Amino acid sequence: MLVLAKPKLVACLLASDFPSENPRTQTRNFSYTKRCNTFDRIKKMKEFKNWKEFINQVLIESGQFENPKTEFKEDTEIESYKSTNRNSLTIIEVGYIKDNLLIYLHVFNPTIPGYNKFKEGEYFNQHDFDEEKNYGFQALEFNEQNLKGILSILKEGLGGKEIQFIKDGEVLKSNLKLLESSFYPDINHSYDFTNRSFWKKMFGEKIQNMSGIEKKEIELNKIFSGIKNVLQHRI
Repeated sequence: MLVLAKPKLVACLLASDFPSENPRTQTRNFSYTKRCNTFDRIKKMKEFKNWKEFINQVLIESGQFENPKTEFKEDTEIESYKSTNRNSLTIIEVGYIKDNLLIYLHVFNPTIPGYNKFKEGEYFNQHDFDEEKNYGFQALEFNEQNLKGILSILKEGLGGKEIQFIKDGEVLKSNLKLLESSFYPDINHSYDFTNRSFWKKMFGEKIQNMSGIEKKEIELNKIFSGIKNVLQHRI
């Protein structure tokens, strides 16, 4: 049975046009309630030595992502997986730190700047997939419970939508609406990408009311709908 992260209490606050005023939560953009029988048949952890080997095999063998490019930023080793779909700009970026710990796994695409901004600085905590404990130190240990949690993220893909207000081809504002599980309210975030001063953003004309503004909605699941072939040969 898939072990899922337990619900955590989240305050539902009105979103601001200013990212610094939007409270961040350590939530993940995937369903905590869905269970997949496929994962119940995955072989034991002994088949994989570490996070890197496991994630590499899941993404590469799916046929949806190319071999990763690797770089180092201070103590973090970062692998970036580019989509094999030439019409897609989606990249999955994975961060590892010492002692075989997974610090983050982010889906990035330049066409959704609001979602990219939301994910900045977000990282995993030790007990994100533990039904008994909360938070703990930063990063996930390599164990079967966490492995199944990461698999659920990769299989489910993104949920929700980004509503963009565009002028002359430039995104001036994004309203991000993320779909969460039944344990959480819908989470909304708003990002103002203009160079206006704080006071003009606060008291000036609303971007959506400006002349020449085009509204565009992007379903996040179309950016990354999830891994379709998850270790099928091992099931």
